Order: sequence, then C-alpha cells, then structure tokens
Amino acid sequence: MSHHAQCAGLCVVVALCGVCAGPVHALVLKRTGTLEPGGGRSLPYTVEADRIEGQREVYLRAEGTVRVNRGDERVEADWMRYDVPTDELTAGDRVIYTRGRDRIEGERLRLRLDERIGRAERVRYALYDETGRLGRGEADSVHFQGRDRYRLEQASYTTCPLGQDDWLLASRELELDYTRGLGRARHVTLRYLDTPILYTPWIDFSLDDRRKSGFLSPSLGLSDQRGLELATPWYWNIAPERDATLYPRFMSRRGLQLGAEYRYLGRTYQGDAGVEFLPDDNVADRHRWRGLISHVHSFSPRWFGSLQYERVSDDRYFADLSSQVRETSRVNLLQEGVLRYSGDGWQATGRLQSFQTLQDPAAPITPPYRRLPQLLLTGGTALAGDLPLQFDLAAESVLFEHPRSDRAIGWRHDLMPRLSLPLTRTYGFLTPRLAWRYTHYDLDRNPDPNYPALPLGPTRQTRSLPILSVDGGLFLEREARHFGRDFLQTLEPRAFYVHIPYRDQSRLPVFDTALRDLSLDQLFSENQYSGADRVNDARQLTLALTTRFLDGPSGVERLQATLGQRFYFGDQRVTLPGQTPRGGDSSDLLLQVSGQITDRWRLSGSLQFNADAGETVKANLGGAYRAGPGRLLNVDYRYINDRYAAGLDQLDLSWQWPVQPRWHGLGRINYSFRESRLVEGLVGFEYNAGCWILRGVAQRIAITQENATNAFYLQLELRGLTALGPNPLDVLRRSISGYLKSDEIDPY
Repeated sequence: MSHHAQCAGLCVVVALCGVCAGPVHALVLKRTGTLEPGGGRSLPYTVEADRIEGQREVYLRAEGTVRVNRGDERVEADWMRYDVPTDELTAGDRVIYTRGRDRIEGERLRLRLDERIGRAERVRYALYDETGRLGRGEADSVHFQGRDRYRLEQASYTTCPLGQDDWLLASRELELDYTRGLGRARHVTLRYLDTPILYTPWIDFSLDDRRKSGFLSPSLGLSDQRGLELATPWYWNIAPERDATLYPRFMSRRGLQLGAEYRYLGRTYQGDAGVEFLPDDNVADRHRWRGLISHVHSFSPRWFGSLQYERVSDDRYFADLSSQVRETSRVNLLQEGVLRYSGDGWQATGRLQSFQTLQDPAAPITPPYRRLPQLLLTGGTALAGDLPLQFDLAAESVLFEHPRSDRAIGWRHDLMPRLSLPLTRTYGFLTPRLAWRYTHYDLDRNPDPNYPALPLGPTRQTRSLPILSVDGGLFLEREARHFGRDFLQTLEPRAFYVHIPYRDQSRLPVFDTALRDLSLDQLFSENQYSGADRVNDARQLTLALTTRFLDGPSGVERLQATLGQRFYFGDQRVTLPGQTPRGGDSSDLLLQVSGQITDRWRLSGSLQFNADAGETVKANLGGAYRAGPGRLLNVDYRYINDRYAAGLDQLDLSWQWPVQPRWHGLGRINYSFRESRLVEGLVGFEYNAGCWILRGVAQRIAITQENATNAFYLQLELRGLTALGPNPLDVLRRSISGYLKSDEIDPY
C-alpha cells in the first residue's frame, strides 16, 4: 500500500504534462490565457505567467511564476517549455503540483507526453487517501517508462505527518507498473524510530486490489505449549478465481509445521482445502496432522450441495497446537455431504454425516451417532378456501450407525403432517393446530444401554399419536408517565394449551433426542424433547405476561419484562432413560427482563425459580456500558444450581477504556467460582501514535479440565504498509464484545 500511495503522487506529476498535450493554436502573448487541451479532455487549462511566448506547431514557453490551473489541479513552476515536434515538456527549476490536499514538489522535469517517457529530479510528495490518511515520501529521481509505468531511485515512503518520521520505508530502486498492478523494490530497509528493523534485498507487491504472489507479513508469538513461534506465509496467486497460501510455522518446543490452504471460486461453486503436517513433534514424539475440505455448489436455482470434511491426527491436536479458544474447545469435527432441493415452499435434503470425536481423558463423552444417510422433506402450503388454513409437513428417514456395540443402530422413519388456522387481528391472535406424528423403527440391534447383553425392545416398532395445541394472545397498550417521562406501555398476555395422549415409548432407542432446556421459547413448544425418539404426553397450559415500556419521544424500548409458567393437568409418564419424572403440577417460574435503562447502560437478566423447593435453578445477570467508541464495559454473571444440571457459577468481565491520550487498556476475566480457577484471562494495551499502532496482549485459556495454555501477542501495525507480529485482533473481537481498533475510534 505504501508503494501504491508513493506512485500515486508521481502519477499526478504526469497530469501536469497534459497542459499542452495537443498542437498549440493561435496564442496571444499576454499575462493570462486559456489553452484547450487535446485528447478529448472536457476542461481547458488556464495558464498564467509573467511572460508567455510561442510559435504555432513549434513550441510554447512560459516564464516567471508560471501557474497552470484545471479544476482542482494546479501546477506552479519557474519556467516551462513544450516542444511540439518531439511532444516533450520541460519544466524547472521548481515544480509544484497540487490536487485537492495532495502536493508534489520536484525540480527539473522532462517528459514526452504521448509516450509518457521521461525523468523528474528530486521529488517530494504528500498524498491523502479516501479516508484522509497521509502518505508521503521522497525520491532522487523518477523515470517515466510508458503510460502508468515508473522507476524510482532512492525512494522513501511513510504515513507519518511531516516532521515525524517514526517509521520510514526506503528502497534503492522501486518499479511501479500500473498496467499490471504490480510493483517491485530492491534493497528495501524498514526503519522504526530511526532504527532499522527489517531488510530484504527484494520485494514484489500489488499496487491495487489485484492479488500478487509473494511473502506475507511474518508472525511471531510465544506460548508455554509451543514456545517461540515464527510463521512466514507465502501467498500464491494462481488465477483470478484460485489462490493458495503456504505457511511454514516454526515452534521452538514442537518443531517445524508445514501448512497449506487452497481456495477456489466459480460462478456456481466455491470452497477451500487445507492441510497441516508436523513431523516428529518434539513433545508428543509422533507425527501430527490436520486435513480439511469445504465445498458448496449451486447446481441450479433449486439444487444445492455441500461437502465438509475435517480430521486430525489425535485428540490433543488443537489443545497442543492452537491458541484460539474456538479451536481448543472443539470436540466433534464434522464430516458431512449434503444435497438439497428447495422450491415452491418445499425443501428436500439428503445427507451423509459423521464425526471425529476428540476426547478429553478427564471428561470423556459418548460420540454422536452417524447419519448414513438422512433424508428430510419439509414444507407447507396455504389451502384454498375462505379460511386461512395452513398445511405443513415434516418427514424424515435416517439410518443411524454407531461405533459402540452397546448402542442401537438402524432406520428411523418419522412423519408429521400438521393443519393450523392462524387468525390474527390488530389486538391479538389465535392459532389452533392439529398434528399427527407417526414414527417407525427398523433396527439391526436394540440393546439395553444398562444391560448391553439384553435387548431393550423389538427391532421393529411403531409409535403413532395425535397432537393438539391452541396458541392465543392479546396486544394492549396505554400511555403512561413515570419518572417525569412519557411512555407507551404494552400489556401482552399469552396462553398456550397442548394435549398429547400417552404412548409407551420406554423401549424405543434414543438416537438424537435430548431434553430441551426450560426457557420462554420452550414453554411455547409442543414437545419438550428435541429429536423424534420421544414425544411427551401432555395436558398442559402455559401462561405468560409481557410488558414493555417504550420511550415516548424516541420509541426506544426502555424496559421489557416477561413472566411465564407452565401448568400440568397430569403426571409425566414419558421420559428418557435415566430421567426422573417431573414432580409437581407446574414448571419452574421463568422471568426475563431487559432494556436500555439509560443512554449508556443496557441491562438484561433472567431467572428460573423452583417455587416448590423455594430455590433458584438458573440465573443470569448482564450489563453493557457504552460511553462512546472505545469506552465500554461488559459484565455477565451466570449461575446454574448443580442439583438440577451441571453446575455453573461464573463471572465474565471485559472492557476497553482509554487510560491516557492515545493509550487504551483492554481486558477480559472469565472466572469460575465453583472450580476456583480462571477459565479465560486476557489483559492488554493499544497505543496509537497516528501512523503506527502497538498492541500487546497476554492471554491464558483453560483448554481441558486440568490444563491451560498461555500466549502473548505483540503486534506493530505500520498504517498504510503492513503489520509485524502475531495478529491479536481476532482474539480481541471475540473476547471483548464491542471492541474497536484505536484507529476506528480516533484516526489521529
């Protein structure tokens, strides 16, 4: 980018040469005059000088405070001569070109205008891009080598303001070819705070958005799992629709890892593939590898396909070799192929799906089932008639496979047609719905999970039952005044009744079904189980009440509160293996509150309370404070009672705040009170000097139940050129909600 900006200024010098690009017509020798430019330009040039002389078809000469104006362009020189036969312009002893805020100064200039061949001496330039960022530099000489082709000698570039050369890029020779969008520099030195920090005998780069093969910025890092890390990616621009990146990565504790990523893009498809290989890991004493392929394809407007396949050499691959939480916490790696048809309100899907499950010895899990294959059909249509009757259908056939012999395997066929009659008015809605669910199992084995040698039930089973539900609500509102402000308050009562008869399902296998967490959404669902292996028996009524306070002048929702509970008219009989049947005649009480309390504070909270036991089941309280860009605080407390589920007691705190002019403090603390340990900790700083930014981040992540990894990032970003060191931006954006780079807050 620096070379691009450098050349951009030199290209502007070429623009002044268009002053007399065409033949000189009858000139009147006087102080001011107007020249009609050649080449079909729409605006004329106005020439001012102390003396102007010339001869038709021979030359034009101007001397003494020469000024040439065209639109927002201006050229100043002590003298200028244009020779028509050779189409050559010569100017000196001082040449200044300005366009808007851009400014170029030089000494003698000789240029053949039509061929754009010539030379300019001792050039200084100051240019601004579209965002207003400055780019400036100097060059001993500029050789014009044709239209949009230049060679500079002893050239420099920086984005720092005049008089503040905090960083400077200097090259002995710089070639710029805008016809191909390519640049080449020889003997390049990068100086930071007047200290050379990088030298390369040559470098190739891109002058515009076109990609260019070559080395990318190196990345340097440090962690206790991998030691000192150095990655030097090399980018290969294979074709406009294909590229590849090779990234050798040296880890002082582990060894040299080789990686490659290939990307491609077509009119109807796109994808990427990657591979990583670490021979003879010095710590693990074995080969480590990873393979990945991802492809999506649109065969027609209605046919779509995708392929996703990923595999690693061992369970600890990400824990040992990755510093990202989203990587180290991965458990099931997807291996899936999908073919889908969509049109006219219907969607049909075919899928082959498997997983590689990465195990933590301290917390082993059961691998999920493989679907080989899964066939789905969903959709709906409005039925003709006077009533708004809606027909919907969901159908599935899937073959489940599992590597463990104590798990059932075989086919499951599930069919659920549904009729609904949605009636809506401005003041409310009412939706009665009738469905029928038919499920058939054709199994190869069906062992009892507790006694694998014994069958749980027959290999061929069928379940059939009707489902009736009615959903209705009202929308009421009134004007109110509280705390000296006008509000529009709403009151939204809602009732949801479900009736499902009991069917014995205790001998059915459990492939992909689980009990859904109780939530406001789940209160208004017919089945408390996800998946088709269980359908709860139900005679139940959900009642909920929502109120909102909308700020009268602005319409901002200052407060929203919802209270809901489900009431049962019978005992629970359908359960999952090991699940305790529900006790009592009502569910836990759910409360959810949120709102933009002030212009700076937004709060949210939820509570699940067991009224029978008189204790909290789950609780969450969060807040976000925004005092402006780069001034933020996020707080979130989460609690789960371990009598009802896996216990949780965590505080998550993150922030970004200016501590001094140009300095920002950054951090995140995710602490588990239950385990008395830091789940994730991050502390860092960001210093914005205007033309460069320094970021430092230290991070600690719990990657397993017993192990944690530490990492340190130090990045120097030279604005308008490159960034040196490992990139912490992905970590900061993921860890600190609302994080902004300092140059996005204040560009200085």
